[in-house]
This record gives sequence, C-alpha cells and structure tokens, in this order.
Amino acid sequence: MVKAYGIGPVGGEFVRADAGWPPALAAACGHISGSASFRLDGPALAHVIEHSDPDDADALRWLAADLERSDPDAAAASGRLAADLERSDPDAAGASGRLAAGLERSDPDDAAAPRRRDDGSVLAVLVEDLAAPGVDPDAVRLAANLLAGRVEHADGTTTLWRPVGPQELRLVADSGWRRWPPRLPDQPIFYPVLNEAYATQIAREWNIPASGVGHVTRFRVETAFARRYTTRRAGGGHILELWIPAEDVAALNEHLVGTIELVGSYTG
Repeated sequence: MVKAYGIGPVGGEFVRADAGWPPALAAACGHISGSASFRLDGPALAHVIEHSDPDDADALRWLAADLERSDPDAAAASGRLAADLERSDPDAAGASGRLAAGLERSDPDDAAAPRRRDDGSVLAVLVEDLAAPGVDPDAVRLAANLLAGRVEHADGTTTLWRPVGPQELRLVADSGWRRWPPRLPDQPIFYPVLNEAYATQIAREWNIPASGVGHVTRFRVETAFARRYTTRRAGGGHILELWIPAEDVAALNEHLVGTIELVGSYTG
C-alpha cells in the first residue's frame, strides 16, 4: 500500500505531489487514515511550509505568494503565523486550535460543484493507497497523476524501458539477462522510463555521444512493486520516468518477471 499526497490551487494542477504523507501536512489536515481532500487557508499553509522539508517548502512558497496576491487578509494572517512560528518551539507551534478555523474538509459527494474557489484556499489531498484512492474526486485525480503513463498488464506486470551504454549492457548480459547491476557510488538513482520512444531518444542523444553506441532494453516488473515509485515528469509529453533509489535496485531485481530484452541498438 503506497500513500501519496498532493497540494495546489483549488481547481488547478498540483504543484507538489509525491509518495508518502508529510507529517506537517497530515497534522494540519487532522488526517489519520483513508483518502480525502481538504482546504487550507493562509495560516494553515504557513504552518505546513514552516514544518516541511526544503523541496516541499520551496514549492509551497509559490502557493503562499499566489495566495497573497489573491487574498490580502489571508496573507496577513499567514505572515503573522509565520512570525509566531519563528519565535515558538517548533513542536508546539502547530497547535490544533489555531489551525482548526482555517480548515474545511471537502465533501466527496459534491463532485459536480465547481472545483475552483475564490476565497484564497489551497487544495491538499492525502491518499492512503494509490491503487485504491476511493471516491473523492481529487484523490482519484491525484492517483491518476502519480501513476500516469504506465504500461500495466492484466497479469499484474508493468513494462518499463531503460537506455544503456555498452558497459551496462555487458553486465546485464553477464547476469543471464535477469538482473540490473548495482549503481556506482556517484549514481544514487536508477532511472527506468515509461515508453520506448523516450528510451530511444536518450539512447540517441546521450549514450551515443558518451560511448559511441546506445541500446534500448525492455523488461517487466511486478506492478505492485512499480507502484511504489510515482511517475516523474522530466519534461513534456512522453518524458516520463521512475526514480528508484540505488539501494532499491536489489529489490527491483527480485521483482523482475522474465528476462531483460534488448529491443534496439543505435550508432552514429
């Protein structure tokens, strides 16, 4: 079961979405289990920013700036809360009483209502299981966003592709075409991609200049394992990939189904 979250303007695209439940966001929403969407006002958003990791905080500051342009009163409250947080003990700063007035839990049954509101609130979505997001329309939308572009099959497998150079291909062949080699110390992420067109593009544009030849491989992995990793958009259109930490490559190999196939080779 893979948890996920998303946050963004009401009725708009998520500006931050990923696997997991950031503790600050779950606490601000007062959410413990299940899948649901919430509205956060300026003070609640300020609390989440204050207690988020740097990557989340940077994305959410953009929302705070947008809130300031659209709702000066909410922005002023947000600024006052941020100042309070700077002066207070971080563990005590998120007192539920100050946040409760700024939260309005959305009604999943109200799917037909317009999704955008003009009160300056921000949409926060928490999904307990990406594979079964429930009936909340925003939770369903978030799950579709984080699992976009997958080639999933009825037999419970997902097809992935990976462009490789000659050295990595040789290591795969040495394994009997059944395992990916461990990553090097300067390679913290293993990057399979979600379609052959993107894999071919990388092989031509990166592997050929780097080593004179680029290969495209294809392999299947258990879908339940692939869904542990959200779809990453490295660009527009078909530029979709997974980011699998180097320490998870051994586990990936245990969940491969069948052999790794060589489906294309390109030179010059």
